[in-house]
Amino acid sequence: MKTAWASVEERLKKQEILKESIIREMIYSKANKSLNKLLWDAYISILISLLFIPFIIYVYGIFGGKRIWWDTTIIFAGVFVVLYFPYLVYKTYGLNKIDISGKLKDNLFYINRYKIQTKREKIFMIILSPFIFILVCLGYVEAKANIFLWVFLICMTILTVLYGYWWYNKFDAKNIQSIQKSLEELEELKELDISKN
Repeated sequence: MKTAWASVEERLKKQEILKESIIREMIYSKANKSLNKLLWDAYISILISLLFIPFIIYVYGIFGGKRIWWDTTIIFAGVFVVLYFPYLVYKTYGLNKIDISGKLKDNLFYINRYKIQTKREKIFMIILSPFIFILVCLGYVEAKANIFLWVFLICMTILTVLYGYWWYNKFDAKNIQSIQKSLEELEELKELDISKN
């Protein structure tokens, strides 16, 4: 009877350990999936910024020097992209430092820093966007743009605002929250392991 009881108890312990390892693996997988989404988005943003710099130079070379508001808009866009690029690299560098299987304290620090950077970026873009829109509108007025170009500008503005809203409030926030939640769950599992021993 004693050996049978010990055997049952041993099997229960093995099942509990197996369940914990399965849960831990699911949490790691979920966090890594969210982190990879953020990293891919960051890499694509860096690539687009890199491609945008020669495009701005090309456009200014072709159309520059004819209209003051057009030139101001293109120069402003060029300066913005050149200054924004190092920020993107820095933000991505911090995101790359997250290692889900590494130290929890460091991971929480980096994901919280990324969250703060994204919040600041969002505020900056909300402030900057009307300024860019006004510059483009002044360029359109100066160039006496036709109705098709105005409709195109309005449609692109609406699409950009909708995409920005989705990206900041849905995509980015959801993945940051998922990583934070996973890290907290891993911390709880670690504390449970410590309390059992």
